[in-house]
Amino acid sequence: MATDKQLKFERIAEQVERWREELGVPGATFGLRVAGETYAGGVGLTHVEHPLPVTDETIFQIGSITKTVTATAMMRLVERGQLDLQAPVRTYLPDFRVRDEEVSERVSVWHLLTHRAGWTGDVFTDTGGGDDAAARYVDGMADFEQLAPLGQHFSYNNASFCVAGRIVEVLTDATYEEALRELIFEPLGMERSFLIPDQVMPHRFAVGHESAKDGDRVLSPWAIPRGMNAAGGICCHIHDLLRYGACHLGDGSPLLRPESLAEMHKRQTPSLPYMGWCGLAWMISGESGETRLWHTGGTNGQNAVLTLVPDQQLALGMMTNGDKGTALYDRFNKAVLREFCDIAIAEPRAVESSAEELAQYVGRYRGTMWEIDLRMDEGRLLADFRYHGGFPSDKELTDMPPVEVARCGPDQLLVLAGHFEGTRADFLRDEAGEICYLRFGSRLNPRQD
Repeated sequence: MATDKQLKFERIAEQVERWREELGVPGATFGLRVAGETYAGGVGLTHVEHPLPVTDETIFQIGSITKTVTATAMMRLVERGQLDLQAPVRTYLPDFRVRDEEVSERVSVWHLLTHRAGWTGDVFTDTGGGDDAAARYVDGMADFEQLAPLGQHFSYNNASFCVAGRIVEVLTDATYEEALRELIFEPLGMERSFLIPDQVMPHRFAVGHESAKDGDRVLSPWAIPRGMNAAGGICCHIHDLLRYGACHLGDGSPLLRPESLAEMHKRQTPSLPYMGWCGLAWMISGESGETRLWHTGGTNGQNAVLTLVPDQQLALGMMTNGDKGTALYDRFNKAVLREFCDIAIAEPRAVESSAEELAQYVGRYRGTMWEIDLRMDEGRLLADFRYHGGFPSDKELTDMPPVEVARCGPDQLLVLAGHFEGTRADFLRDEAGEICYLRFGSRLNPRQD
């Protein structure tokens, strides 16, 4: 006889299939673990040109959820007495440097894991597929410039986790991939978790897609560069993702001491508008009174989410293979939290603003991935997005049509239409009260005028 939890999951699974078709996502795998019980499923197809049904054993890319795994591996090294999170990076990588020499000397491991290093973070250089890929990537950071002073602001940073992965290599005298297998995968029984494409190929796996006028198009390259594996390279099925999530709930195979888990889950940064806080790699939310740990991941046409509710011993995850996958996992995430945890996540809402209130944000903001122009037009604030860097892809990237943005809180914006509809951003000011950054996609974009 089906339990209440099983029936709840089955109802949500039926909704997932409807949402997938409505949004046009080729396939998804999803599941949850609650009170020691796991429920999982799959919908749609792995590949629109060579289709196989997605199941709960289909392998997807989890993207940046990998960052929490890298941080977990580092905490294992802390417990072994090999690593001090407050130590300078040069304690372990004596030759490390970025363009700013003072930052090169002072940056700590903690800065890496809390996105507080301040340097350019979204440089996806391919340093080859050899065992020296991570070392070569980190050596190539010598010209990375600072977007913000060390430790001053949160700005999501892929490159920082590449440095963290390289530290893992040095301390374990192994490649990052070998180290993760010994430190994480094998102890947790994650037998279908991989970082090298050749290891994925013998199994059923999903490929990324983007929506086009004539149907979904398969994207390439399939994998991120090996040198960036510590920032986003893990591929696995939903059961392994939930096994990993369970270990952070203190459920299943023990991996870290309770005090180490508490340190990873502790708020390490000041409150971040609409995002919550940053722990050690994990993002932390609690606006509804119940702490949630979460991380999302995005690679070339694949998107994923992992959310934990420690007080209710619940982990939920979804992996998708279409560029509309973020909307799908957002609906799944909210449905599970509502049905199993009685947590309702409020939708952001625009607030009425005068032309004068909006005009203060007019300007050009440029970061590693985006150049964003904000301008007034008949009392409305419009945004022009121009993409100029990021993940290597064969996507046909073009400038997007202008879209209206509105205030949704003090120095916060909400995109009202287009590709980024529903996305929030916030402005950061200097001591004189002047706007110096627009933080969009969790990344700092310095003001140019």
